[in-house]
Amino acid sequence: MSFTNKYFIYLLPFVLHYNISCTSPRVNVLALSYTPNFSKKLYLSNLKKIENKAIKNPLDSSFLFNASKELTIFSYGYTMEEAAKLKISDYNASKSIYLKAHNDFVRSIDYINSSLDLEYPDYKTWIVENNQKKLNFKKASAEKLYWAAGAYAGAIESSNGDPKWLIQLPKIGQLLESGMKLDPEWNYGSFYTAMISYTLIRHDAKNNKFDLAKEFFERAVDISKGEDLSPYISYAVNIAVSEQDRNEFTNMLYKALNIDIYANPELTLSNYMNRKKANWLLDNIEEYFY
Repeated sequence: MSFTNKYFIYLLPFVLHYNISCTSPRVNVLALSYTPNFSKKLYLSNLKKIENKAIKNPLDSSFLFNASKELTIFSYGYTMEEAAKLKISDYNASKSIYLKAHNDFVRSIDYINSSLDLEYPDYKTWIVENNQKKLNFKKASAEKLYWAAGAYAGAIESSNGDPKWLIQLPKIGQLLESGMKLDPEWNYGSFYTAMISYTLIRHDAKNNKFDLAKEFFERAVDISKGEDLSPYISYAVNIAVSEQDRNEFTNMLYKALNIDIYANPELTLSNYMNRKKANWLLDNIEEYFY
């Protein structure tokens, strides 16, 4: 397995919160299913408006956060997915798409760091000095810390193994662990799902890292009441692939596919996208087992 493939598999499968329109999740799923190109153009149009607000209001923390979050969602949900699929058939062509995603993730990091720095003046020192300076985050900031981790994870994953970005890997853990302390059950256990993958690649990984990752998986499933596909996909692409357990890989993905994506309306859109991901992983299983 190449270095690039390793990091494609391991890095955080952040939950995607799509908001294509003001309609119901079922209607949005239909839009994504039957008019994917139109949905992408609409999302991109909305994203440009959100970014323009952030650029025109550089001292507005909420505008900066929204720009970072929506840019990260778009980059994961569209650009990175396109690059990952193309990489199998045309690796060289995929590199330009990864580069675009990387530049977008870097811009997202700038937005979210500025947003957090406006609320916590010592934040940029805290994130650079790797938690040496204690910050008293408010519980409401858990969401921002999660998306900051997502932006850093995307920048690392799309960097094609650039050492400049790989050395920033501990920041992901720093942000996730800080957010998890504030609100561990936020967004149906999203912090626990993210920790499944981070536990396996962190620079100070424990000898029992697989046991710890499986505990995070169980916690994420418990909090989401088994209605979120994300923990199962994360288990498959992180734990099962690392252990080269093909049966567990397919088992987890089929469990994900058996989840009713409409059971929890707040998870419907992310579950729809993750269902597509699960089917794609099953179709390309040979790429992960040797």
